Amino acid sequence: MATVLTTGSQLQCAHGGSVTLTGGRSALKVDGKPVIARADVMGATISGCSTPTSSPPAPVTKPCLAVTSLIAGESTNLSAGGMKVLTTDARGLTDGIAPDGPGQWSSKSAGHSKLSAS
Repeated sequence: MATVLTTGSQLQCAHGGSVTLTGGRSALKVDGKPVIARADVMGATISGCSTPTSSPPAPVTKPCLAVTSLIAGESTNLSAGGMKVLTTDARGLTDGIAPDGPGQWSSKSAGHSKLSAS
């Protein structure tokens, strides 16, 4: 089982940028922090991405600035406010472009160890 993510969790792009979580599902809280769902990460801003901006003729690159998708990490058995909560298995894509492909984000820390879900 993976740990449930909250607004106190740490999400990062593959280049070290931090995903800013501004909302959550207040129907369920862990350590006083709302759990998060797909809607809470979609469009979330990213700051501090280390991918440099390039200009032609170099390969096109762009720092990660926002979350664009969720690929994995929704709980199959726990929801809050009618939405499946995210777990530490959460990962997805960003709007960034690196030489090795599109930018990606993932969970780095749940910020707690009190609630798990599959």
